[in-house]
Amino acid sequence: MSRTTTEAPIAMPSLTFGPVRHGDSLVRLRPPRLSDFGRWREIRLRDRAWIEPHWGTSPLSWEQRHTSRIWARECLVAWADMRAGRRFVGVIEVDGRFAGQVEYTIIDADSATAEAGAWIDARAARRGLIGCALLLLCDYMFRVHGVARVLAPVSTDNDPALRCLRGLGFRHEATMARAYDAGGARKDHTLWALTPADLAAAQLPPLVPVDPADVPLVEPRTSRSAARATYPPSTAPGAGSANSGVPRTVVALAALRWSVWSVREKLRRYRPAAPVALIVRERPNTVVRTLTRMDRGQWTQVGRTRVTATSSFPRSRQERLGTEEGPSAGQDRSKSRAQWYRTLWHSRFGLRSPSGLRLVLDVNGAYAGEFHLYDSPLPCQATGLYIWVDPLRVEPELWAAALRKVIEHAFTELGVQRMAAEIPVGDTVTAAVVAAAGFANEGLLRAHRGPSGPSADHDLWGLT
Repeated sequence: MSRTTTEAPIAMPSLTFGPVRHGDSLVRLRPPRLSDFGRWREIRLRDRAWIEPHWGTSPLSWEQRHTSRIWARECLVAWADMRAGRRFVGVIEVDGRFAGQVEYTIIDADSATAEAGAWIDARAARRGLIGCALLLLCDYMFRVHGVARVLAPVSTDNDPALRCLRGLGFRHEATMARAYDAGGARKDHTLWALTPADLAAAQLPPLVPVDPADVPLVEPRTSRSAARATYPPSTAPGAGSANSGVPRTVVALAALRWSVWSVREKLRRYRPAAPVALIVRERPNTVVRTLTRMDRGQWTQVGRTRVTATSSFPRSRQERLGTEEGPSAGQDRSKSRAQWYRTLWHSRFGLRSPSGLRLVLDVNGAYAGEFHLYDSPLPCQATGLYIWVDPLRVEPELWAAALRKVIEHAFTELGVQRMAAEIPVGDTVTAAVVAAAGFANEGLLRAHRGPSGPSADHDLWGLT
């Protein structure tokens, strides 16, 4: 890979790709501008029947979702994400006109995994233009960002998108039940993945640049401080004609409301949650409960003789089990005092906290395992599950019974609608436990770097 994932994120506020020739058309990707509002609204309203069935559900009407304020906020969020290196949001230009959008988001920096998505004007569909745009973007992700896997979730009834992904070399990995709330209902989505090897094996025709120097046109990387102060060319608020589509007062109001929303979301993560105590009926001496101060001694000493890594949160090097220091570094459970207090602090805020909901499996007063619920980093609307137990204290039957109590609590008390677990291939014990708790095997994630460290194949299990 051209860069490692441990480097600082690459700021992307002024990236432009192309133009390249595709058939009789020229295709270019560039950052969004406020002046795109009119064309964006026109296409989206006209193509509602084409787009809305596969777009996220909202309490707003389709017209209310396409106002100047919404577009201003979309631009502000996109610029901020690109400055931070978290996401690239590009406008698809066909022959110099706005024709759609494409984006990718770094969903897991440690494992160099990104999610891609796109939409295009129905009048420009079925010409391979959106595939050309995705190819430009994937080529950039692999060569410059060092991305190892690009994931794309697609509704099972979105045939044009499925044909596009197959044509680019994406490989189907899973079918996720009720993965997204789109078009007014939760729908099954297929999960597709592309690696550099897949792209090479597809043997696609090379991109044909209008000018070899234009593919891709990537401005020199600036310092992080300079990047924070930079907007895409001619797109910053107050940049003259770029603002012609959205009044300045609307931009200011959108910026204010976005700032207030961001603060509220951060504060929401630190709203105290009620303590949890779930008694396992099959074993009255077994309880699944909230972490407490009294657990520190056992938390730091208990050995992970069996670790089940069904996902990571937040997939940082400190939290991942088995990093470059070797598997024993994650299994000896020797944690710093600062990490313990950070973990204990986060446990007060339940599922909303940065680390999610951490529950202790208490057997006869002994710290025998953990259950973690958190926002899944996979591209789906799901609560991820991470579990481990001490097999000397917990047999599979008790483990499954305790897991069923956690599931019942999640769905009835926490409002969870879908749970997802990534289990390393070959871990038949854990697979049998989640199956006994009601999970279904949804597919195989290839070369997926779970929290145990090295990239390996993982089975994806889901429950709704």
